Amino acid sequence: MKKKTLVLGMAVLLAALLGLSGVAQSAMWVGAELGGNFVGSTKVKMDGLTINDAAFAPAVIGGITLGYDFINTGFGGYAWPDWMKYFSVATDFTYNRLNLVSLGGIATNSNVNGYAAVWTFLFMAHYGFMPDSEVPSGRINPYIGVGPAIVFSGLDFTLPVPGNLQTNARFGSSATNVALVVEPGIRWVLLKNVSVDTSFRWRYCVPTYDFNNVTVKVDPLNQFSFLVRANYHF
Repeated sequence: MKKKTLVLGMAVLLAALLGLSGVAQSAMWVGAELGGNFVGSTKVKMDGLTINDAAFAPAVIGGITLGYDFINTGFGGYAWPDWMKYFSVATDFTYNRLNLVSLGGIATNSNVNGYAAVWTFLFMAHYGFMPDSEVPSGRINPYIGVGPAIVFSGLDFTLPVPGNLQTNARFGSSATNVALVVEPGIRWVLLKNVSVDTSFRWRYCVPTYDFNNVTVKVDPLNQFSFLVRANYHF
């Protein structure tokens, strides 16, 4: 119940922000992103058992994004104070696989496959370089984004049955957790309404899964993503 309340609260917060006078029709941008996702070496803790140096396979990550720049130009521009042009807010939804390739003390013919579907909220600060008549805010914009995320993830285990290694037991579980996200990057403005972001994203959380009274914790789940994002501004 608490997790559902948190998800609803964050959604209402974002809706309220975008619903402020002038915001919904101001300098919005939408984009699509693609990249590679890597998970740092971690520990998988089960009841009475700790697997050290558990390793996840690299995976493709993709998603969609929606953002807002606090400027007074663009579709339905709003007269924000001039200093706010250095700030933006954004939200995106990404998906990537979480497949374990090293299970330590667990049988070598076991499989653990999973996923992470993540809703991220970022507050961004940026500064533009190389302004011109078409893009007065600058063609090159280094930025840093920080914020929370809601991680919807799941793991599916396939393990041999003790005493009968020819038979596998299959079970799975899902979890919802809050994560911290930090994303430094550079926005390259190609045209007045088209930009491309190249970024590095770090995402941290500690998900816990329950499998028939057995608790499995990934402690921690550090995900590192290299993203390329194409945006359209309106």
